[in-house]
Amino acid sequence: MALRRAAMRVGTQIAAAVAVVVVAMIAAAAVYVAVKSQPAQVLAHLERDQPQVVLDTVDVLLALVVGGVAGIVLAGVVGVLVARQAVRPLGESLALQRRFVQDASHELRTPLTVIDTRIQLAQKRLGPDSEAAGVLAELRGDSAKLAAVIEDLLHSASGGPDVPNTPTDLADLARDVVGDLAVVAGDRGIALSALAPTDPVPVAVAPAPLRRVVVALADNALKYTPDGGRVTVGVRVAEGGRGPGGATAVLTVADTGPGIAGPAPERVFERYAGGALPAPGGRRSFGLGLALVRDIAVRNGGSVRIAQTGSGGTTMEVSLPLAAT
Repeated sequence: MALRRAAMRVGTQIAAAVAVVVVAMIAAAAVYVAVKSQPAQVLAHLERDQPQVVLDTVDVLLALVVGGVAGIVLAGVVGVLVARQAVRPLGESLALQRRFVQDASHELRTPLTVIDTRIQLAQKRLGPDSEAAGVLAELRGDSAKLAAVIEDLLHSASGGPDVPNTPTDLADLARDVVGDLAVVAGDRGIALSALAPTDPVPVAVAPAPLRRVVVALADNALKYTPDGGRVTVGVRVAEGGRGPGGATAVLTVADTGPGIAGPAPERVFERYAGGALPAPGGRRSFGLGLALVRDIAVRNGGSVRIAQTGSGGTTMEVSLPLAAT
């Protein structure tokens, strides 16, 4: 459907461009006919001895208008047909991509259910007072979050916005993600912290895709921050935007890494743009995380940008419309 609309837009634009040219030609022809229809010009032609064909001015102008309109319509139809042919390979590629996401997400459901069931069995066998009870509870919470991500992948394949029944508190979610990634940061001696207000910062985005945004940015910051560095996840409300009262929810993730030295800063949100960048600890980057962040932000009426980067670190910023509470 989106590709059809794009083809219609291309056809309309071609027809509009042709219309401008046709109108200009008709106007020039009308001026020329008007000049040649002056009494002096007519008398000069009648005095000639050669045979002459006399055309009515109105008929000539009518023929020009009808021909011009027909040319505009034909240009629009041809433009739409050519645009459809041009975007057909893109449509097939998008269909394959969506099919892969749907199939992969569906296949992951069963093993994830098995893992969750085994965690529940372990909880029952060990009991609530065992030393492993807390770890097992965290593992089950992690499996539930992973299941939500898989469901979100199935939904995102449709390309629609991630509007929940109730707004999601970005501040609370940011603190939760920081808690989940604390063990990863602690292994490398990185100070990971959250600077979020105690009051809710509601955004009209479902928890699963919003969590993917925060996790992707925080994980990217941890990946490129040297051991012993610092990563800060911040949430604030800024004036200006399409939210209630013109307010915007802003998520920032700042690190103390070396800055962006690979692709141009404006290209880091393209797929595979950062795939060749080395990361501390030997972790391989596929250049997809930031592209997914941009897709989710744009799909929900927001934006993402690099607020600053340099030898002192990088700050990523995501802006989303603030939801009414």
